[in-house]
Amino acid sequence: MPKGTMVRLLLPALLVLASAGRSASGQTERAQESARNFETRAQLEAEARTAEQENRTGEAWLLRSRLQRGDFQEGDRIVVMLLGTTTFNDTISVRAGKLLALPRMGDVALDGVLRSELGARLSTHLARFLRDSTVRATPLVRLAVLGQVQRPGFYYTSADVLLSDMLMKAGGPAPSADLGKMVIRRGGETIWNAKDTRTAMSDGLSIERLHLRAGDEIYVAEQKSTNWTAIAQIGISVLGLAFALTRL
Repeated sequence: MPKGTMVRLLLPALLVLASAGRSASGQTERAQESARNFETRAQLEAEARTAEQENRTGEAWLLRSRLQRGDFQEGDRIVVMLLGTTTFNDTISVRAGKLLALPRMGDVALDGVLRSELGARLSTHLARFLRDSTVRATPLVRLAVLGQVQRPGFYYTSADVLLSDMLMKAGGPAPSADLGKMVIRRGGETIWNAKDTRTAMSDGLSIERLHLRAGDEIYVAEQKSTNWTAIAQIGISVLGLAFALTRL
């Protein structure tokens, strides 16, 4: 066979192999990048110690609570994808007791598990049932965006999205919004005050870095406008009273 003909025949196969190699490499890089977006237990421990040393009690409490209870709450959703001899792709909700029910493979306990530990926990569990399969898991958090936004409500989001992106999920701030008075609440208590929330916005912090969990609320306050009509009426009344007193 002429050399030129052989090259023409082999070229498509070589291109397919190169494309597959780039695809596999890209998938590995995306998986590694996703893992880097979630803080490890060692990182959170170090942050907690620093917060305690600097008397940032609120942040230290958030970190210690996260380390003890984990990141997952009932109602969270996790996108689970199996690759290999057995394939599976579905979004599964975390049930009561912080359990993730996998079809025909039992429940995975998520109490005390961090987002950065989810992949390893699922891999260990699935190894009892499957061979030659890998798992990818994307945790979704249900957060409320309330107050002066275009579409207030609850939204599921990946934990690595920025706080500013959460506002855009709710349609962005309303014309009456005062972003300088935005706070983050949990169970009716403010866990990030307006000053810290402004800093988080300007620093580009993610939901993960703010240590948020399901049910937390991002609340945008309303601008306080001056009621000039009421002030004018009060002024006229005062002037009228003063004029009446001068006539006595």
